[in-house]
Amino acid sequence: MIDLSQTGMIAAFAAGLISFLSPCVLPLVPGYVSYIAGQSIASRTTKSAAVRFQAVALSLCFVLGFATIFVILGASATAVGQLLISYRYELNLVGGAVVIGFGLFTLGVLRPSWLQRELRLTQRFRGDGRAAPIFSEWHSRSAGVPA
Repeated sequence: MIDLSQTGMIAAFAAGLISFLSPCVLPLVPGYVSYIAGQSIASRTTKSAAVRFQAVALSLCFVLGFATIFVILGASATAVGQLLISYRYELNLVGGAVVIGFGLFTLGVLRPSWLQRELRLTQRFRGDGRAAPIFSEWHSRSAGVPA
């Protein structure tokens, strides 16, 4: 008989396998493998143990880097959560007041001037085309595309 923990492990494995085989991730695997191995499959002529060891070592460093980042993010989220839990009553009062205030604003009872203005951040570039590469670089980095 399968207990609940085994069912959870099987479900987690199946979900990971499905996400790995998704059309968003699967095409990235050859590029990831060649990046980790330090060479492309076409340029690979020998299957030496040193090349395999290098690929395994770089893969472990890659996984260790991801794990470190996510552990740090998880620990900081836990710390923020504990801080918010300690002030839960006060935050409930403040949140309720904000919701009531926005409701009165929506009804038109309150009209604070700082909620009645519009703020737009626009970037103006010269028309000579010299700033276009800088803007495209900045835009790709903000979208999460590595350079």
